[in-house]
Amino acid sequence: MVDEVRTGQLVSSTQGRDKGRYYLVVSKSEDDFILVTDGEYRGIEKPKKKNLKHLKIWPHHSEGISRRLAEKSKVTNAEIMLEIGELIKLAQE
Repeated sequence: MVDEVRTGQLVSSTQGRDKGRYYLVVSKSEDDFILVTDGEYRGIEKPKKKNLKHLKIWPHHSEGISRRLAEKSKVTNAEIMLEIGELIKLAQE
């Protein structure tokens, strides 16, 4: 199931205190867990570990963020928040 999710993809939480919050996938972890960030409450320096069962996977993703994470380039929290905003707009169309 982790194979369906890719770095830079938009996801939203369906369970827990952060229910309804949008995140970008930072990396895949073991089993059915991934690391996500929203750039605001969970910065890129300390991503949140989430179970895939507790996430809604959206079809939209950020090519730029994905490429930069793969290249190990610096990505700022402000860029992540901006990108999440843009992807949410796409998802609502």
